[in-house]
Order: sequence, then C-alpha cells, then structure tokens
Amino acid sequence: MSQDSSFRKLQVTGGSTVIVSLPKSWVEQNKLSKGDVVNLHEMQSGDLKISPISQNSHKSSVSIDSTMIGSEIMDLLIGTYLTGCDSIRIYSKDPISRTVKKTVRDFLRDSRGMEIETESDKEIIIVSLLNPSELKLQVSVNRMYILIASLVKDSFDVLSGEDVELLADIEERERQIDARRMLIERQVASSIYSSSVEKQLGLSRYSAMEHANIARILERMGDHAYRLATLVRHNASIVKMKTSEYPLRAIEPWSRDLKKLIHNMYTKDTSIIHQCKINLSTLRKEVETAEDEHYYGRGSAERLFAEFKISESIRRLCAYSVNYAEALINILMYEQMQYQ
Repeated sequence: MSQDSSFRKLQVTGGSTVIVSLPKSWVEQNKLSKGDVVNLHEMQSGDLKISPISQNSHKSSVSIDSTMIGSEIMDLLIGTYLTGCDSIRIYSKDPISRTVKKTVRDFLRDSRGMEIETESDKEIIIVSLLNPSELKLQVSVNRMYILIASLVKDSFDVLSGEDVELLADIEERERQIDARRMLIERQVASSIYSSSVEKQLGLSRYSAMEHANIARILERMGDHAYRLATLVRHNASIVKMKTSEYPLRAIEPWSRDLKKLIHNMYTKDTSIIHQCKINLSTLRKEVETAEDEHYYGRGSAERLFAEFKISESIRRLCAYSVNYAEALINILMYEQMQYQ
C-alpha cells in the first residue's frame, strides 16, 4: 500500500456539509465504488482515519516452508506471532519432521491464544483463537509483575531459611513471563494495524508502544529474577548473606516501590512515580557500593562469586525498575498533553 501523502481542499455542499475527495488509487485498491460505506475513526491525536468496512473481516496469514529453514523455524514462528498474524501455515513437500513438530509444540506452549487447526503429514495450520482486544494490556503487565515478585520473594525466603523447594518451578514461571511479553507485543502490533483494536484496548498508539517498552523492561527484570532464583537454588547451602544487610536488605524496599509503580498505572499519580524512581535509583547505588566492599570479603571463591552474582541481579532489578518508572511517566505525560 502506498504511503504517499497528498493535500486536498475541504469543500462545502448543500450549504452546511463539509466534504473531501478520496484518492482514486486508494478507492480502486480497496475495491470501493459509489454507495459503499467507509469507517471514520477519530484518533486520540485528533487525526481522522478512514478505512473500508471490509478491512475488519480481513485475516492475515503466513506460509512457512519447513524444509527450507531447519532450526530457524522457531524464530520465524515467533516473528510471525509478534506481528499479529491470524494464521500460520507450515508445509513441506516431504513429511514434516519430528523436530519441526516438536518446535511447533514448544511454540504453542510459549505463546498465548494459538492452537493447531489442522495437521497432516505435510501441513500444519496454526490459528489465533484470541481476539487481540479481548485482554487488556494492563492484565498482562500485572501478571508479569506478580511472577517477577514471586521469584524474588521466594529467593529471599530460601536465603532466610525456607525450603529450597519453593524454587522448584522457576523455569515455568520464567516461561510465563516471556509469554506475556510476547502477547503484549502482538497486541501492540495489532493496535497499530487496526484502529478498532486500538479503540477497544483504550490506548493511544503512543501509549501502546510504551506498553511494549514496559513489557520488554519487565522481561529483563524477569530474566534477573530467574537468574537470582537459580543462583539461590544452586548455592543456598554455601551463601552467607544477612537479610539485614545489602544486597538482601534492598529487596523489601524494591518490592514496595515496584508495587506502587504497578498500582500507579491506574491511579496515575506522577509525584508518587517520581518518588519511587528516586528511591529505586538510590537503592541501586547502595547495592553497588556494597558490592565494592564485597571484593574485600573473605571466604571461598565459589561462595564469594555466588554472592556477587546475587547482588548483581538485585542491583539490576532496581535499575530496570527505574527504567519502568521513566516509561510510565512518558505515558502519563503524553496523556496529559493530549487533553490540554
């Protein structure tokens, strides 16, 4: 579709009705004719979007030749999913290999709302069962936060003396974090392509893009929460860190301020968000200072290394929380700008 812009004068007809002509090429490309109805949607930015009614019924699809790509198939499946594609067809001139079928199963496990519609020896068709506007972006953000917080809390509890079995399912929790991030990016892509999805999600396109940024920040936090949990699970018996001292001392205030940030996606109190950002930034610096002192500690190299890596993950959790606060401020200021 052409992205060229053009300028047209407004005209008055009937004494009070204002009209503007549509480009002939656009009318022909969308197979429109006299008497057809188009959809007018006013964007939050004030722009007016015109789209053919039939656009709402269009389904996007991609075909992937599994014999041409080998181990790259997972990357292509995820890339197709993130674009908001409705149907993915995997085909082969020979019977589809077991490796490809396993990759498809892994993809379905790690994505949301995708299911196999038909499957034969030489073709697999995966379709989306989830309308991108059915689930609010904030729901997935909240779920990511809950999973991250649980990983960190359970790690802290194990270091405080609880059973290491609290960390038995950390791989599954990490997969759920990644799956939610991908779902948010898929919904954001759909909102860019479809004004109806944008309207139903209740977000401007700018806000939707910042939500994708927030999802990526939370995913990085999830990576470090998982890394922290893994370190604790493997080294709980040799680590000798006091919960009253840094870095473990930082976990409670980090958790408290992150919870406030999540809550203020709804209450939208920028003063609280700004204060949380300052608190978290200070917390990160304090953990970093404690790390410098850790270099002079005594003990086995294995223990000191594990303790340093635990501290590093906690420090990075604080740093990414600062990034989250900044992204949230960006969204709120954009919304205020729109209504001035």
